[in-house]
Parts: sequence; C-alpha cells; structure tokens
Amino acid sequence: MYGMEIYYLIDYFLFTLFASLGVLQIAISKNTSNRFNIGVVVIIIAYFWFFSVSDRNIPTIIEGVQLFVVFSLGASLAVFITKNLLIMINKK
Repeated sequence: MYGMEIYYLIDYFLFTLFASLGVLQIAISKNTSNRFNIGVVVIIIAYFWFFSVSDRNIPTIIEGVQLFVVFSLGASLAVFITKNLLIMINKK
C-alpha cells in the first residue's frame, strides 16, 4: 500500500520542481526572450505529464502536510537551481 504513495509523492515532487522552474524562468525573463518561451514550455510539459500519465484520482493516505513538505522541497530546489544557473551564466 505504501509503495503507491511513494510513487505519487515522487511524481508530485517532480511536477512541482519543473512547474516552479518554469514559473521562475518566466518571472526573471524579458517579455520577448527565449527564457520566457522555455518557461512556458516547461510548465505545459509538467502539467501534461503529471495529469495525463496515470490516474491521479486514487484513494491514498497522503496528508496535506506531506504534500506541503514535498511542494516546499520542490519549489526550494527550483529556486536553488535557477540561482545557480544564473550565477554560472553570468560568470561567462
């Protein structure tokens, strides 16, 4: 029974990571830059993957606090990745 919840939490983590990366790319981009387009594509792919790959309407024992922690980790990692990528790009 717990195996299904672990896979759901991993999927949710990856979804929040990539969706947050897309939102951050849009937020730091200029309106006509490639970063804006990449952000939109990443968000669309993340939503499409998360909601179309498997049935998400399954009874689980995952609590709201668990989802909040996974969301916080995914969003924090997205900020960390974006910050490090900007530092690496600006060093050139």
